[in-house]
Amino acid sequence: MSTVLARYRSISNYEYFNTALRIRRDVTALVTSSAMPKSYRFILAVPMAQAAREIVGDIVTASAFYPNDEYNVSQRRHYLTLAVAACELLLQDVQCLADLGVVKVSRCERLADDIEKEVKLIKGARKGVKLIGSR
Repeated sequence: MSTVLARYRSISNYEYFNTALRIRRDVTALVTSSAMPKSYRFILAVPMAQAAREIVGDIVTASAFYPNDEYNVSQRRHYLTLAVAACELLLQDVQCLADLGVVKVSRCERLADDIEKEVKLIKGARKGVKLIGSR
């Protein structure tokens, strides 16, 4: 149980990272399950798994740049922007799966909702990247 009062609790600064990990886990489970026909594995499953991996990778790379100078601030924002782009690409693939009727629409909707939430969280984190310290 948390020792922080409920009124002082809010979303963690790294909630976008936890959401990215959950999306990667869900996408990997989806594309390796029997719900994904073999005929769609190379066309949709492999790119979806790679896009989910890129989201996590871009967030990890962005975190490696400590924003103590302008270059690091711009690099952190750049990699967060790449994570947003990977989310958008993954969302397009999920919509394609739903449109083709390959996977149940309810499963696609849950995943799409998580991806849209992730985009909002990453954009909020990107907006919050500020230069720390002064010269």
